[in-house]
Amino acid sequence: MERRMRNNKWLMLALLLISLVSSWLLVNYLVGVVSETADREGLDHISENTEQLRFSLMNRIDETWTIMEIEGLSLSEWRASERSAVQDLIADELTKLLEKSGADKTYIISKDGFFLAANGTRGRWQLDEEMLPVLRGESNLVRRRQDETDGGADYLDFAIPLPTPVTDEGYCVLLMEYRLDTFLEVLKLSTYGGRGVAFVVDEKGRTLFRSVGQLAETRKLSLMFYSVFEGSRFRGNPDITDTESLKAVVNAGKSGAVYAEGSNNGRDYAYAVSFRPLGIMDWHLFLTVEESAISGDRIAYIEQVRWIAFGANVFIMILCLGFYEINTRWQDRRAGVQLSGRERIINTLSDNAQGVYVLVNAVTWNCSFVSQSAEEMLDIRPEELTGNPVAKLVHALGCPELVAALRGWDEKSVFEYERFALAAGKNKTERVLRVRAYPPQAGDTLFVILDETADARRESALEDAMHMAHSASMAKSAFLSNMSHDIRTPMNAILGFTTLALGDVKNTDKVEDYLGKILSSGNHLLGLINDVLDMSRIESGKLRLEEEPVNLPAMMEEIQTIIGEEARKKQLSFGMDVRGIADGNVLCDKTRLNRVLMNLLSNAVKFTPAGGTVTVTVRETGSVPGEIGTYEFRVKDTGIGMSAAFAEKIFEPFERERSSTVSRIEGTGLGMAIAKNIVDMMGGTISLTTEQGKGTEFVISLALHLADAEAPAARTLPAAETEEAAEANDFTGKRVLLVEDNELNREIALEILSGCGIEADSAEDGSVAVELAAKERYDLILMDIQMPVMDGYEATRRIRAFGDPEKASVPIVAMTANAFDEDRKAAADSGMNGFVSKPIDMNELFAALKDALA
Repeated sequence: MERRMRNNKWLMLALLLISLVSSWLLVNYLVGVVSETADREGLDHISENTEQLRFSLMNRIDETWTIMEIEGLSLSEWRASERSAVQDLIADELTKLLEKSGADKTYIISKDGFFLAANGTRGRWQLDEEMLPVLRGESNLVRRRQDETDGGADYLDFAIPLPTPVTDEGYCVLLMEYRLDTFLEVLKLSTYGGRGVAFVVDEKGRTLFRSVGQLAETRKLSLMFYSVFEGSRFRGNPDITDTESLKAVVNAGKSGAVYAEGSNNGRDYAYAVSFRPLGIMDWHLFLTVEESAISGDRIAYIEQVRWIAFGANVFIMILCLGFYEINTRWQDRRAGVQLSGRERIINTLSDNAQGVYVLVNAVTWNCSFVSQSAEEMLDIRPEELTGNPVAKLVHALGCPELVAALRGWDEKSVFEYERFALAAGKNKTERVLRVRAYPPQAGDTLFVILDETADARRESALEDAMHMAHSASMAKSAFLSNMSHDIRTPMNAILGFTTLALGDVKNTDKVEDYLGKILSSGNHLLGLINDVLDMSRIESGKLRLEEEPVNLPAMMEEIQTIIGEEARKKQLSFGMDVRGIADGNVLCDKTRLNRVLMNLLSNAVKFTPAGGTVTVTVRETGSVPGEIGTYEFRVKDTGIGMSAAFAEKIFEPFERERSSTVSRIEGTGLGMAIAKNIVDMMGGTISLTTEQGKGTEFVISLALHLADAEAPAARTLPAAETEEAAEANDFTGKRVLLVEDNELNREIALEILSGCGIEADSAEDGSVAVELAAKERYDLILMDIQMPVMDGYEATRRIRAFGDPEKASVPIVAMTANAFDEDRKAAADSGMNGFVSKPIDMNELFAALKDALA
């Protein structure tokens, strides 16, 4: 008996030792994996910051070229007969350009090298090979130049050829100079707590510029950038092993990041270094950060791993103790202890450890004992397995591969079969199981079936969270990139044509043309904002469908009126067939359905060359009388079509095909994603067939409830009625209170009201509006919503609470940029009578005025 106890103690000690060693190995392995992952994430983060800095710098350069191009057009407007008399005026223009651009110096230069400066100074420019192509009008130029007359200060020169030579001297080049340190201030770094520094380095490795920071080797890096990395140890980038390979990668124009460690002047350093080519003069942008500034997450990860390993070690020790107890009880049975005592212990352990314990005879391989937890965990009664071969248990687990694995077991070491899934238990839910078998002791082998479903779900949730975080980061970058391009394009046109209009206000024809283009670009920008807001509302689940009676043929007639005119202007053949509609009155969200069809038809017209054909067909494919009708909408064109690869991604946000034809056509890339989501919300389907060069056909299938009553039909106003509507915009003698906190918006609205003959007062917030409404009598109040002191909702409620019934019942119309459906409902709930959204649509405003003042 004592000998058996000593053997058990030695066995227990061996198992604990194995547990501790395994835990130590596991911790080291996991720490290594986490460290590698954290290193990679650190490099990704610094690379992203470097790209943002590069993006800011390139934006600054693009803005400089835009200003110069606009100014170049303005300077080229001077007529030849006036050139000799306008040099002073041109100098004034150059001075204004200095103020507008923030440059330090501006010049215009002639082909012979003579220049005129902003301060009126004239002289001769030192021409060189780099300047000759600009003088010939062949290209632009950007370069670094040292001005010896300014103490050797570094400047950035930007030069472009003028479209037309200016004055008799033939000035043909516009040149602007920025002090290098001032121009590169956009590289200031706000992250990493001041422990990172941005550098601009030329092709010879000399530092041209560095931002302010606390980096230990900033002074040395500010001279010869690569010198501080001599003898460094590099990691995290297989292409970089020493300083020379770092130079080679950078000079090859590649982007990347790497960790550098070493010692300099008796001081250890560890940096994360990211680099990007700037695309000008073979210059490169470096971001160097102390590694400790980005390693905080790694320490947190490692601590988490240590706690996980500690928990695993405790779990293994519990298993070891359980096995020790089981083995002791088994030995006690051989000594005459009853089996029931062993069963109670094993059942208690299995209940606490969430596992099934099975004892198998090492000779017959029959199950001699199965714990009670088998019924709860595997939906198998223990008595069904006790006395039967272990193969029956394996068959019940539904894992044939386990049999082959058991056949190869040497019965000298612990057998372990990795996780597998099994739909089991009383609720037939999927569980993740692991099977362990321990070497035979006193004729029996212990099988342990562990339920690791919770662990698997936690790991899966962690993986999903990491994937979602990565996807969110990628989506953010894609969103910012697309929005930057799509917003800057119309904004560039708006600012550019506004500048041209201000410079040529006396030329009425040109100003009208410029204003038309500004209006077109503004509408395009508004459409982009509306698309982004709609997409945001769809993804957040805030978009709601509002069903109303709709007459489908009438709705299609309205669409034909608009699209038919667009097709006619583009010289396209447009056809519509609605003869297949049997039940025309349905319940649906007319606004959303109309938007989907208008989007498809507008795209068809946009991407179909002149002479092509666009058709739309609507037919009823089936119905339940008096209840539901199934309708099919087909939009077909003979346009440019699309590639199969793009067709698979067309319903994803911001997707636009990149080709020589399509890339010149404006669009947000959100229209098809919005259409797909609306169709999905309506319970329908949308599909397409397309072929490049032959056209595209979209098919929408919807099941719509039939309307009990006939929906209102479309009505086309006759010419006489239209003229009467125009004359009805005269509201002479009416008094209106305009409540608007924005001064520019207030000025615009007052001008519009004045043009209609309205006598208007104004208030800058809701509290002032309440005071005026209590003192004066108005025929109408135009109320903004978001305002300081008191918003429009509260002001309306207070006016409705006046003791004077006439003043309390004054018509109040919301005029606001809060244009969502819930905003309209909130306005109605507060007591408002109408709603006009911003930017103001003149027809919508006049209609609201007519309804309120009639």
